[in-house]
Amino acid sequence: MTVTETPPPTTEAGASPGRPRRPVLALARGSFVWGYAAITIFGFAFVAISAFKSNAEIFADPFALPQSWGFDNLTRAWTTANIGDYFVNTALVAVVTTVASTLLAATVAYTIVRMRFPGSSMVYLAFAIGVGVPLQALLVPTFIVMNNAGLLDSLTSLILVYTAFALPKAVFLLAAFMKDVPAELEEAALIDGAGEFTIFRRVVVPLCRPALATVAVLEFLGAWNEYVYASVLIRSPENRTISLGLASFSSEYASDYGLIAAGVLITVVPVVIVYILLQRQVVAGLSSGALKG
Repeated sequence: MTVTETPPPTTEAGASPGRPRRPVLALARGSFVWGYAAITIFGFAFVAISAFKSNAEIFADPFALPQSWGFDNLTRAWTTANIGDYFVNTALVAVVTTVASTLLAATVAYTIVRMRFPGSSMVYLAFAIGVGVPLQALLVPTFIVMNNAGLLDSLTSLILVYTAFALPKAVFLLAAFMKDVPAELEEAALIDGAGEFTIFRRVVVPLCRPALATVAVLEFLGAWNEYVYASVLIRSPENRTISLGLASFSSEYASDYGLIAAGVLITVVPVVIVYILLQRQVVAGLSSGALKG
């Protein structure tokens, strides 16, 4: 007599009753992502619409569209509230910091990964440790150094500080990415007579473009939105960045909600534009990192 074993009962699609259902997990994950996106889009849309409305319209119906789409609030925020000057200062600091930190991090990461030298592992470890150092702990020493150097209350101090603090994270990310660049490509270029700088510029940099774009976006966002060091190192109103200007602007024009919304909109738009321009590269860099991990 042959005894046949009865297979364990299943609920659906061959899944056993004890296992969590994957569709439920996917639904929960999708709900969280779309819910977070909806909240973010709603907040941005609310600020953008309020920037074109008067105080009377905002108090009458905060969620309604403006009766007439005018640029009065944006013009007043740019000129009267000096947002334009703060915008120029911040753009200068953010662009110079992004370019300097990305170029320096790329060269340092390439030197550590490809041009091995005694102590290169320790140098890489130092940069990795620097990622975990809280920047607030360095606030007082940074102030003393900048004061002794005569750079206090200048945009140069912000550029130097932001670039220095951006290097550990940038070097750590780029070095991890460059380790996966095939060494055979560099060896082939070396056989063809290319020097180290040519190999770096013609071979490594194009292959690392997604990682470079990711680092550039992160550093630009960090420099654009930074407030703590700017509030300590900058004193004069003409050298304020947009984060400092927006803080004083919000207290000075606290009752003019349309004007405040216009200032916030001017602050957010450049960040959105930068991300849109580099979106493909950033997504490619993040996807490559996920696959390599």
